[in-house]
Amino acid sequence: MSTIQSFLSAPSYGYDFVVAVTQASINTTMKEYLSVANQPVVTMYYNQDENGNPVVVDYATLMTQTNGTDPFSVQNWDASEPSTAGVTNIGQSNFWYGFKAQIGLPPGYAPQNIPDLVSLNPGTGAVSFTLLCSSFTVVEANFGRHGLTSFVNQSQQPGAAWLFTSTVPVNTLINNTKLPADVQQQLNNLGPNAFSVQQLMFDLDNAALETVPTLSGVAAGSAVATALNEAFVGAYCSALKGSALPVLGYTIVPNNPAANTSSLSVSKMNFEISPYVPANAGPEISDLNTLNYLCATGNDALPPAVPFTWNWVEQSEEDCYDGAIAINRKALANYFCQHLMNIAEVNCYVPSVHVALSGFLDTQCNWTWNLSRGQTPSISLPATGSTILDISYQSSKAYDQAGLNGDMGSAGLSSNYSMTVSATGNTIVISQTLVVWISLSSLSDNTEGNVVNRTITDTYTVTINENGGLMLSAPVSTVTNSPDDVSVSGFTSFFNGLNDLSATISNYANDVAATQLTDVPVSAIQNFVFPGGKTFTYASVGFSENQDLVAHITYTQPQ
Repeated sequence: MSTIQSFLSAPSYGYDFVVAVTQASINTTMKEYLSVANQPVVTMYYNQDENGNPVVVDYATLMTQTNGTDPFSVQNWDASEPSTAGVTNIGQSNFWYGFKAQIGLPPGYAPQNIPDLVSLNPGTGAVSFTLLCSSFTVVEANFGRHGLTSFVNQSQQPGAAWLFTSTVPVNTLINNTKLPADVQQQLNNLGPNAFSVQQLMFDLDNAALETVPTLSGVAAGSAVATALNEAFVGAYCSALKGSALPVLGYTIVPNNPAANTSSLSVSKMNFEISPYVPANAGPEISDLNTLNYLCATGNDALPPAVPFTWNWVEQSEEDCYDGAIAINRKALANYFCQHLMNIAEVNCYVPSVHVALSGFLDTQCNWTWNLSRGQTPSISLPATGSTILDISYQSSKAYDQAGLNGDMGSAGLSSNYSMTVSATGNTIVISQTLVVWISLSSLSDNTEGNVVNRTITDTYTVTINENGGLMLSAPVSTVTNSPDDVSVSGFTSFFNGLNDLSATISNYANDVAATQLTDVPVSAIQNFVFPGGKTFTYASVGFSENQDLVAHITYTQPQ
C-alpha cells in the first residue's frame, strides 16, 4: 500500500486534495522550530479574592500590595525557618501563586532524547499534545489559619523538564469560533502557511481540550506539583474555556494571500489521523501514522473525514520524506480545463453552406461555405480510467440544395473536434483530433468524405521542482492526417467543376487545421503549483493508479 493507490475521486472521499504528514516529521520539525523560535517569556501573577478564588493581578498593582517584593525573588521557605522581609511582605498580601515560562526546547537533553510534542492516536481521532518549555518557574504561597505556612519557588531543571500533556480531538483544531474576531480572521484565512508546524502548534494549543493536562517530570503530590497544577494547569484550562487563547502566547502565523502562489487555494479544511498499516501484519510503527489535512477549493463541499485504505508514507520512505500530497484527478482536470479551453475553442467550428442557381434559365449552380471558429465545446471529467479530461465539439451538419429536390446541386458540411488529457505514471498525454466532413453533388455527380482527419498527440514527462512547481519536458509529438479521397471522375465532372470545388474546400479546411490545430505549448499546463509551497519541498511526482497527482513532501526550515 502506498500513494500509488491514492483515489481521492472515489465516492467515499471526494476531497480536492490531501496533505499528509507523519508523526515523526511533525515532532522533528516542531523541535527544530522551537530551537530557533524566540517565544516571549510570559509571567502571570494571581491573588486570592475574598471567596478563595484566583484572580489575575498586574505587576504594578501587586508591587503596591507586597511592598515592592516580587514573589519570584523570594526563596523557598516553610514555617520551620526564620522569616525574611520578602516572606513577611508576601504573607501580608493577597498573593497566591504565579508562574514564569517560555515555550521552547528544555535544556539538558541530547537531541534524540527531547520528549515528543505530538502523538497521533488513530483509534480515538485525537492528538496527544505535550507542551515543552525552555524555562519554567512556579511560585505559590500557602496559608493556614495563622497566616503564611510555606512558600514554594521552584524552577524546571536541565534534563528534568516539566511536561504538560493533554488530548486534543482533531475535529476541534479548526474551530476558532471562541476566539476574538480579529484573531479568527487571521486563522480562518487559509493561506500559504496553513500547513506549517507553527500554525499546527497554535491550533493544538488553543483547541478545546478533551482532557485536563497531566503533569509529569515532578513527584506526584509534592509541593511543586501542587503549585504547578494550581498555578499553571488551572489557569491554562480556564483560559482555553474562556477565550481559547493560549496562556503562553504562541504567535499567530501571519497569512498573506498575495504570497500564495498555489494553483489550488484552500477554502475549507478538516483533519484526520491515518494509522500506518504494515505489510504482512508486521509491527505497528506509530511514527508513520499521519495527520491528514483534508482540503476543498473554491466553492466545493468538503466531505466528512473517512479513513484511507492506503499508507501515505511507507517504512522504506521514512528517512527520505515527511509525508505526501495528493491532488484529486477532478481538481487537476478542472485546472487543466481552464488553461486549455482557449486552445480548444479556436478549433471548434460551426459550418455554413449555401447553394444557389444563376445564369440563363438557372442552369448555373453556385456554392458558398464557411467555418466559423470559437464555438463552446462540451466538457467531461471521466471518473475512472487514464483519461481525466475530455473536451469535445460536434457541429450540426450544415446543408443546402438547389433545384427540384436538389437535382441541380447540394452541399453538406460538418466539423468535429476533441481533446483528451490522459495521465499515467509520470506522463501526461494530450491528444487533439479535428475532422471536417463535406458532401457535394452536382447534377449526377456526388462525393462525400472527411477532407480533414488530423490528430496531434503530445506526450510530456512530468517532474517537480522543490517549490512545488509542475515541470514538463518538451513534448514528444506525433501528427497524423488521413483524409478521404473526395474527388470524382467521369465525363460530367469536367463540365460542373466538382473536383475543383471539393479541392478548394479541402485546401481551405486543411489550411485552417494546419494553422490552428497545433501542439499544446508547455506553458499552458506547466504553471500548476502545488499547495503548501511556503511549507514544503517536493519530490517524486507522478500519477497514482487512479490518476491522482501525488508527490512526496519534506518540511522546509521553519521560520
